[in-house]
Amino acid sequence: MRGPLALVGYMGSGKTTVGRALAGQLGWQLLDLDAAIAERAGLSIPEIFASSGEPRFRELERRELIEALDGPRERVVSCGGGVVIDPRNRALLRQVPTVFLWEDADVLYRRTRGSGRPLRGASFEDFSRRYAERLPYYLEVASLHLEPGGRPPRRVADEIVEWLKTEAA
Repeated sequence: MRGPLALVGYMGSGKTTVGRALAGQLGWQLLDLDAAIAERAGLSIPEIFASSGEPRFRELERRELIEALDGPRERVVSCGGGVVIDPRNRALLRQVPTVFLWEDADVLYRRTRGSGRPLRGASFEDFSRRYAERLPYYLEVASLHLEPGGRPPRRVADEIVEWLKTEAA
């Protein structure tokens, strides 16, 4: 099996949760891109947005993505929901196995009402609009599209492992 493997999807799609299960099954490292950004910046994601704005956050995100994909091959990279906005990031993601975790906007909206998500949108319309804008980018970079659909993360990870085995063959 080849790696690193990237997980993409909109906020609340389960990238980190599935990533943790997947990394455990493969015996690989999990790198949560948002956590890596926050650690390097010494600020939470909402604090970065509040103090420096989204453009600065996207710069930090790009740097972390480059390092994550250049790092150990035995790594699952859980990407932030907006990583696909930058065409340079999409080019990088197309070079590695990338899985898009697709969920319905209604489900994602319900999951993301916490204050730790600066781009969650105040209204369902705003949230859905942003998701619709990003959807073509997720589809562009993904080697595999999966709908978790309420399945346990381990089951979703099982499906990714089986796909990786066929990719390696």
